[in-house]
Amino acid sequence: MINRKRWLSMLLAANVAMVSFIPAVHVKAKTNPVSDARSSSDRTEPIVTVGPSGKTLLANEETTTIAPGIQLHSFERFDARGWLNGEVMTVDLTNDAISTDLLFPGVITDAKPLSEMANEAGAVGAVNGDFFDINDTKAPLGSMIQNGTLLKGPQGSHTLTAGVNEQEIGQITDLFLEGTIKLPTGEVPLAAFNQSGIPANGIGLYTSVWGQAERPGGGSPVIEVEIKDGKVVKVSDQTGQGPIDENSFILVGREDGANQLEKLAVGDPIKVSYAPKVDGETLMEFAVGGNVKLVENGEVPADLDDRTSAPRTAVGFSEDGKTMILALVDGRQTDSRGMTYKELGELMKEYDAHQALNIDGGGSSTMIARKPGEENTEVVNNPSDGAEREIPNGIGIFAEAGSGELANFAVEPAIDSEHSHRVFPGLSRKFVGLGYDENYSPVETEGIKWKALPGDVGEFDQKGIFHAKKAGKAVAQAQIESAKGTSKLTVLGELDRLEATESSLGMEMGRESSFSVIGYDKNGYSAPIEPRDLELEYNQSVIEVKKSADGGYTVKPIQDGASTTISITTQGKETHLPVTIGLTTENVSNFESSEGWSSTKYPSSVGASMDVVPGREGNGIQLSYDFTTTTATRAAYLQASPRIELPGDVQKMGLWVHGDGNGAWLRTVIEDATGTNYTLTLADEVNWTGWKHVEATLPDGIQYPVKLWRIYPVETNQNDQYTGELIFDDLTVEVPPAIDFPEQSKDQEDPLVMQNEVMGKDRWKFAVLADSQFKASTSNSSQEKMARESLQQIVAEDPEFLVINGDLVDSAWKEDFELAKQVLEEEVGDAFPVYYIPGNHEIAGPGNLDHFLKVFEENRYTFDHKGTRFILLDTSTGSFRTSDFEQLIELKKSLNDAATNPSINNVVVFGHHPTRDPLPTKNSQLSDRKEADLIETWLTEFREGSKGKGAMYVSGHAHTVNVERVEGVPYMVVGSSGKSPYGSPTNGGFYAWTMFGVDPTPVQEKAAGPEEAAGNSKVRGTEWIQAEVRPLLEAITMDAPEELAVGETVEIQATGHQQSGLDFPLEYPASVLWEGDENVFVGSGAELQKAKESGKYTASFNTATNELTALARGAFSIKVTSNNMDAEMEIEVK
Repeated sequence: MINRKRWLSMLLAANVAMVSFIPAVHVKAKTNPVSDARSSSDRTEPIVTVGPSGKTLLANEETTTIAPGIQLHSFERFDARGWLNGEVMTVDLTNDAISTDLLFPGVITDAKPLSEMANEAGAVGAVNGDFFDINDTKAPLGSMIQNGTLLKGPQGSHTLTAGVNEQEIGQITDLFLEGTIKLPTGEVPLAAFNQSGIPANGIGLYTSVWGQAERPGGGSPVIEVEIKDGKVVKVSDQTGQGPIDENSFILVGREDGANQLEKLAVGDPIKVSYAPKVDGETLMEFAVGGNVKLVENGEVPADLDDRTSAPRTAVGFSEDGKTMILALVDGRQTDSRGMTYKELGELMKEYDAHQALNIDGGGSSTMIARKPGEENTEVVNNPSDGAEREIPNGIGIFAEAGSGELANFAVEPAIDSEHSHRVFPGLSRKFVGLGYDENYSPVETEGIKWKALPGDVGEFDQKGIFHAKKAGKAVAQAQIESAKGTSKLTVLGELDRLEATESSLGMEMGRESSFSVIGYDKNGYSAPIEPRDLELEYNQSVIEVKKSADGGYTVKPIQDGASTTISITTQGKETHLPVTIGLTTENVSNFESSEGWSSTKYPSSVGASMDVVPGREGNGIQLSYDFTTTTATRAAYLQASPRIELPGDVQKMGLWVHGDGNGAWLRTVIEDATGTNYTLTLADEVNWTGWKHVEATLPDGIQYPVKLWRIYPVETNQNDQYTGELIFDDLTVEVPPAIDFPEQSKDQEDPLVMQNEVMGKDRWKFAVLADSQFKASTSNSSQEKMARESLQQIVAEDPEFLVINGDLVDSAWKEDFELAKQVLEEEVGDAFPVYYIPGNHEIAGPGNLDHFLKVFEENRYTFDHKGTRFILLDTSTGSFRTSDFEQLIELKKSLNDAATNPSINNVVVFGHHPTRDPLPTKNSQLSDRKEADLIETWLTEFREGSKGKGAMYVSGHAHTVNVERVEGVPYMVVGSSGKSPYGSPTNGGFYAWTMFGVDPTPVQEKAAGPEEAAGNSKVRGTEWIQAEVRPLLEAITMDAPEELAVGETVEIQATGHQQSGLDFPLEYPASVLWEGDENVFVGSGAELQKAKESGKYTASFNTATNELTALARGAFSIKVTSNNMDAEMEIEVK
C-alpha cells in the first residue's frame, strides 16, 4: 500500500489531516437519500426519446492535431433517428509534452464557463466534468482530485470516477471517501468531505476550498463546529455560510452526528484524517465523477438505455490506459438530436475505448480546443443552451510550451465563411498564415512568402491577397525559410450574378445590422466576395456602412423614418439591398360591423358562424366553430369579401384575439400582387383565454401590394374534438418607410428548358407528371380532368416511360388509389412503364402508405435506362429520413457505383419535395435543411468524383415551374397537373407537365463541361438533358399590332389561357416556339444582327427580348406554339 499525506492547512494545522489512498473493496455504494434530495444538472434537462436505432451515414469528418499526441475529430452523422454532430478528442497520455488535470474555478461551490477555466489554466483542450448541484451550491456530485490532492468526496452513490494516475495511466473506478474524526470522546467516521449533502446521522468536513455557499444540514438536530489551528473555536446549532479561513475547517453533524458534536466545547482538540478509497494502489493525479459506465472491458453493457436522447459527454481509456478518449455529442437541436447511453457507448468503443464513463451532459456538454497557431481556445461544439453553461469542473489537457521556433503554418482564408476557399476570376481572396512551433503553440510570423501552385490560376501579393486569373484548382502556400503551410484554393467560373446575404434590412435607430455578398457562377457554384472587390452606392445621410472583419459590412442607421437602397456592383454585375429605418403602425380594421366579412368552413360538415359582439374596444367579430363533426382536418374562416388591401410594404400583420383555450392553430391567408396566396401562422395554439395580441411576419420576396383574405382556426389532430368561439378586434399592420427600388431584371433563362427549338430524335424521351391531386369523393373533378388530359398528351408523344412524381391523389384512402389506378389504366394502359412515387398527399388522411402500397406496391425505384440511372425516392413525410431511411443508404451506394460504372453516363434523382422551395414562404421544401444540403452535396460530389457525369434532381410539390443550379447540378421543380399553382403566373405558376430528352451518347472520359453533352454527341454544345415544359392550354392569344412603320420596334407578348381562368405570359419557363414566314427573321444574338443588315427581311423578331422590329415595307406572319397549340398573326409594315 502506498500512502501520501495531504494537509488541510499549511501553518499551525499540521495535526489536522492526514490523507492516504486506501484500496477500495469491490462493493457498490448504497443510495444516499441526500443525493436524491437536490436537483443535479442531469435532472433539470428536458427528456427526448428516440425511435429504434439503425444504420448510420457519415456525412462529414475532419481531424485536426492540436498538440503532439492530441487529435480532435469532428464528425457529422445521420441515421434513422436524426442528425448527430460531435467531437472526439484522443490524447496520448505517454507523450512527455502532454499532461492532464482537473479544471475548477478555485472553490467547489463556484461555476465558470469551461473556456474561461481552460484559458486561465493554460489548457489546450478540455471538456466539461461532473454532474452538479445546479440549483443550489453548484458543488459537483462526485469526487474531485486535482494535482494529486483530494478536494471533495462523492455524493451518495455517485462514486464512479475517471482519472489518470501517477504513471499516466487512465482508469475508471469507484472512489469512496474513508476518514475519521478524532474527538475528545473517541473516533467517529467522516461521512462527507466538501459535499453538497451529508448522509443521515453523519458528520461532514468543509474546508476553505468549499467556498462561500451555505454548508448543508439536512436533518434535525444540526450542529456546526469551527476548528482553527486544531482546536474548537465555535459551536453552533445552525449551519453557516461565507468563506472558511485557510487555517480553519468546519464540521457539520446531523442527527446522531450532531449529538456527537454537541458535546464539544471551545478549546477542545480535533483531528481529522481522510483518504480516497480506490481500486488499486496507484495514486490518482486527477479524478472527476460520472454516473454510468458506457464501456466495460471493451464491451457496451447490454442494459444501457437506448431511448432517451440528450447532449452527452464521456471520458474513456484504451485497454492499456495510455490513451484518453473524450467524446461529446450535441443534442436538442435541429442539427444534432443527441445520443442515448448505448449510442454513446458504441461511439466510445468505435474510438477504441476499453472502458468509458458518462459525465455531465445536457446544457453542460462543452468541448474546447486551441487550434494550431491560435492564442486561445475556442468552443468547438454547439452547446444546447445556445451558449456555454457555467459549470464547476472539467477535464483539462495541457501541452508544454515548445521552443517558440517556427515549425509550420496553418494556412486559411482571413474570413471564416462558407466556401471562402473559392474565388472568382478577376477577384481576390486574402489568406493568413498562423505560425506554430513543434508543440503547436503560436509563433509570430513576419515576412511570409506567398505562392499559388500552379501559378497560372492566379498570384499572391506580399500581403497574402490572392488575385485570381482563370478557373482551376490550386494550392495556397505560405513559407518562411523551410517552414511551409498550404491550403486548398479553387477559382470558379466567371461571375454570373450577385446576392446579398439579406434580402432587405429593416432597421431600428440604435441597432446595427450586417450583411455580406455572395457571388455565383453559371453552374450555381458560390463564393463570398470581399469588400475590396465591391463598390457600394447608397444615401449616406440615411445610413453609415463600414467594412467588417468577417468580410462583410455593418450598417448603422442615421435617419429615423427614412430609407435607401444599397447598390452593390463588381465586374458589371449588380444587386440591390433595400434598407428601411423604423416601422409605423397603421390601422386596417376595427371589426365594428360585419360589413365586408363573412364566415365559411372546411369541410362542409364543420359548423361556423359569425356575429358582431362587444370587443376589446367597441365591437369585435366573433367566429363560432364546431370541430366535433369529423376527424378530418377542420377549419372555420373569417373571410374578407372583397379582400382588404393592406397599406404599404407590410412587414407584420397583427390583431387582438379573445381566446377560448382550445388549442386550435390560428392562421391567416394573404394574397400578393401576383395573385399568389401565402398562409401564415398567427399562433401555433390558441392556448389562452381572454385578450391577446398575435402577429405574423410576412415572408421575404413577397410582391406588394398585399391583400388580406382569411383569418381562421384549424385543427389537424383527429383526436381533438371541441367547439369554441374566438373574437377578433383591432387589425393593424406595421409598415416601413416607402422606398424607391430599382427595376429588377428578369431572371435568366436556364438552358435546360427548351426554347425556340423542338426535341428531336437525337434524344430519347421520358415524361413527368405531378400534383394532380384528384380524389374519389369528387370524381370527375377539374383536377381529374387535367390529369387525364395530361396523360392523353403524354401518350400521344410516346415517351419511353412516365414518372408520377407524387401527389397524383389528394387524399390517401383506398378508394383514392383505386381511382388513380383506374385513370392510369384507362389513359395509359400498357403503352409504356409508369413509375409512381408518393408525395405528402399519398399519406394524407391515414398518415401512412398502407393504402398506396396495396395498390401500387412500391414506394421507390432504382433502374438504369440507356446509360442513365434513375433513382426515384419517397418524401411522403417531407423528409427522406422519416419517410424511409434505408433509401438514403441505397442512394449513396447507387451514386458511388454510378460514378465508376462505365455503362452509366448520368444520374437523375426524383423526390416529390424540392431541396429548395423557389417561393418566398419556403413551405414546400424538404423539412430538414441539413438533409437537403446532404442530397445536394452528394450530387455535386458525384459530378466531381465521376469526372463530369451528369446529375439532376427533379421534384414537384411547390406547384410552380423552376430551375436552379446548385454547385454544378440543376434542380428542377415541375408544374402541377391539376391542383392550383402556388407560384405567380408570371413566374412559373401555371398548369403543366414535362417531357425530358436525354442524350444517349456514352461518356468516353468526361463531359465537355460541367453541364453539356458529351463531346462526340450529335447534340453537343447543349445540355445532356433538356426539358420541354408543356402547359395545359385552352387557347393562346398574341398581343401585337396589325401594322408597323418601318423602323418601329414593339414588344409583343403571347398569353396562355388555362382552366379556371388562369392566364399567364407564354414565355420561359414554359417551352415556347416562335416562328415566322420567309419575310421575318426569328432569332437572337449575332445572327439577328446579321439578318437585320442583310436587307432580305421585312421584319426581325428577337426571341431573347420579344422585340419585333419593322425593317422594310411588306407583310409577314409570325406564329407562337406551345404544347402543340399555336396562335398566328399577319402584320403589315408600311
